[in-house]
Amino acid sequence: MMFRALFSGCVLLSSTVAAAATIEHDQEVSVLAGYIEADDDRHAEYGSNVRATYGLRVGDRLWLEPTFASGVIETDDPRFTDYYQQTLGADLAYRFSGNEYFTPFALIGAGASRNDVADSSADEFGGYGNLGVGLLTKELGDTGLRVRAEARYLHDTYDDGQNDLQLAVGITFPVGVTRREVVERVEYVEKIVEVEKEVLVQQADSDGDGVVDGVDECPNTIEGLKVNSVGCVEKSERQSLVLLGVSFDVNSNRLTANAKDILARTAEGLKGQEDLKVEIAGHTDSVGNGEYNQTLSQQRAEAVRDYLLDLGVSASQLTAKGYGESKPIRSNETKEGRERNRRVEFNIISD
Repeated sequence: MMFRALFSGCVLLSSTVAAAATIEHDQEVSVLAGYIEADDDRHAEYGSNVRATYGLRVGDRLWLEPTFASGVIETDDPRFTDYYQQTLGADLAYRFSGNEYFTPFALIGAGASRNDVADSSADEFGGYGNLGVGLLTKELGDTGLRVRAEARYLHDTYDDGQNDLQLAVGITFPVGVTRREVVERVEYVEKIVEVEKEVLVQQADSDGDGVVDGVDECPNTIEGLKVNSVGCVEKSERQSLVLLGVSFDVNSNRLTANAKDILARTAEGLKGQEDLKVEIAGHTDSVGNGEYNQTLSQQRAEAVRDYLLDLGVSASQLTAKGYGESKPIRSNETKEGRERNRRVEFNIISD
C-alpha cells in the first residue's frame, strides 16, 4: 500500500562496536603457607613454611615449576634446638582432566636443601626429592585467581636422611595474561527534516526471514539460516547453526524444559521444508574422559533427533552424530570457552 506523508523530526545515526574480552595465560605464580609433619628423628612436634612457585606451561597439561621454600621446624624440647630449612628446586607437574570446579594434579621434583640448627654454627647443604598431589580450583572471577592446595612427601639428605610430610594451601594467579577489549562507540548526527514522500507499507513476514508471507514458500524458517528468494533454506551450500539454549541435565542426555520449547519451534521450520536434510551434531568440552565425552555427545545428538521425530519431523530429514571433544570452537582452558564448546549444532546437508 502506498500513501503520502509530510513529517519533520530528528535523524539519529549511530555506529557501534560490540565489546569483547578474552583471557589466556601460559605462566603463573603461586604463594602457599604450609604445615610440616617432621621426621621422628628430628625430635620435633611441628613445623611451618612458606613456598613460592613459578609455573611455566610446557605442554597441554604439563607445567615446569621452579620453587623455593623456607621454614622452621619447632622442637619444643630444651635438649634440642630448632631447625631452619630452605629448599630450592624444580617440579614437573601434570594436570589431569577434572570438572568445572577442580583440576587435580601430581608432581615430582628435586633440588638443593640447607638445614641450619639454631645455636649452632654448623649447617649442612644437601639435596632433596619430593612427590606430591594437589588440587586447583576454577577461576575466581575475571582475574584468573585460583586456590591451590597440595601435599608433598619430601626426602632430605640432611643428617643421614629425613622424611617430612608437608601440607600447604595458597593462591595462584596468572602472569602474562592476554586480554583484548573493544570499547563501544556511538556517533550522533542530528538533523531537522521536513519531507513529503511516498511510503511503502511493509507486508507481513511471520518468520522474519526477509521474505514476505505472500511469497514465502517455506513458513516458519529456522532463524539464523540463509534463505533463497522464496524463503526456503539455501541447500546449495553447507550451513551450520548452533542451537542456543538447547541444553541438558548434568552428565545426562535428558533435555531441559527450555530446550524442548526451542526444539518445538525448530520442528515447525523443518516441517515447513520437507526436502531439507540436517545433521544434528553433538559436542562436549574436554573435561573428563574422552571416550565418555564421545558417547555422551552421541546420546545427546540422538535425544534431539528423537524429540524432533516425536514432534512430527520426518525421519528422512534427520541424522545424529556425536563428535565428543574433537571440534572445540573456543579454548577449554577457560570456563567461558568450555561453555561454548558444550553445544548442539544443525549442519545443513547440501545438495
